[in-house]
Amino acid sequence: MLRHSPDIHGFQIPGLDRQVLISLFADDTALYLNENTNYHSVQQILDRWCRASGAKFNINKTEIIPIGTPAYRNRLTTQRTLNPTDALPLDPQIRISPDGHPIRYLGAWIGNDVDDAVPWEPILDKMRTKLTNWLPSRPTLMGKRLIVQMVVAGSTQFLTQVNGMPKHIESAILTDIKHFLWPNRRSAAISLDTLYLPVKDGGIGLLDLQACNEATDIIWLKSYLDLSPSRPAWAFIADILINRLAPSSLHDIPRINAFLQNWSPVLQGPRTNAIPHTLLTMLKVAKKYNTNFAVLRLTDNLKRQIPAWCH
Repeated sequence: MLRHSPDIHGFQIPGLDRQVLISLFADDTALYLNENTNYHSVQQILDRWCRASGAKFNINKTEIIPIGTPAYRNRLTTQRTLNPTDALPLDPQIRISPDGHPIRYLGAWIGNDVDDAVPWEPILDKMRTKLTNWLPSRPTLMGKRLIVQMVVAGSTQFLTQVNGMPKHIESAILTDIKHFLWPNRRSAAISLDTLYLPVKDGGIGLLDLQACNEATDIIWLKSYLDLSPSRPAWAFIADILINRLAPSSLHDIPRINAFLQNWSPVLQGPRTNAIPHTLLTMLKVAKKYNTNFAVLRLTDNLKRQIPAWCH
């Protein structure tokens, strides 16, 4: 009903042949509405669906994240209307997330101008408490390896996958791991690089947090570089954001994809503030491992599909 309504419009993403309108997971629903949509039309469809199904829509759990320019976000927050033509404001039970205040959706924290460290603070507190509670039992070094795997990896890897782990958070966790392994020493008796090694090579197979985080970035990179018809919608948005980091000398040349063209995005400096840290980290990992498209022989069909400029 929502997809076929002429009054409800989603986002048109350049390069994507369909509009982004709705995503469903179990009993959670996310709607992506552009500024020309009247929320009253959405509410009418939801009310009709509830009457037909016997379900009850939980209006007090509805949250809105304004997407657009700062002026538009401010107008939506203060006037509580998606567009100026709305006759009535949004239901007062609907929460509109202001800048700097993320909301949680399917375990990920999303919002505008959000401090990347905010979602990590409660996780670090719980992780440190659990590690401290294990110390009175005086576990062996091999026992501590298992505890680190269980507590640190179990507490951090999901949020790392959906929100990314900022470098200063990674450094703080590595410090916590060192203190847990050597609680009564000012410096580690054995370096972490040695402990990361397999037992047969003189290590204990300790969790290598940096390697795990890089592996997560590589998985995202693999998804981004999928140029098949099943390419995810977020990758098209990433193209637009990454193109903002193109060298200034290319301002008059069409930019398609840095991995298909012979330009490299800027990875440091004030311009990098224009994209999320997760994308920037992904690009840095791609550069570190010299990621590129390489084929032995291009067919004529593929040649016609690659960009005509800077290739």
